[in-house]
Amino acid sequence: MVRKITALSLGAISFFIMFALGEEFGVSIAFSVIGIYYLFSQFFLSRGNARALYEDWPLILFLNAALIVTAVLVLLIEPDTKWHSIVAIISIVCSVIGAAIAAWFAKAR
Repeated sequence: MVRKITALSLGAISFFIMFALGEEFGVSIAFSVIGIYYLFSQFFLSRGNARALYEDWPLILFLNAALIVTAVLVLLIEPDTKWHSIVAIISIVCSVIGAAIAAWFAKAR
């Protein structure tokens, strides 16, 4: 339960980081930093679990909940704006990569 609350908190924080970086440095930098943020966040949430890629899907969904919900809402409100859905896809892919890296490190030990 603590990991799920932590994942929701990290996801909410990333939402604000994305907008701050997008305003200051541009969209491409914000996308890159958000991808790295989600990779490291999921890695630290899944570390020590050798089956993280198979068992931590709820954590991945909790971590990405803020961006998934906003991407769906943006697509419903403004169908021409597809940038936010790309951010959601980047965050999910990077979260899966982070879980895979955590599982790999756990198996290596």
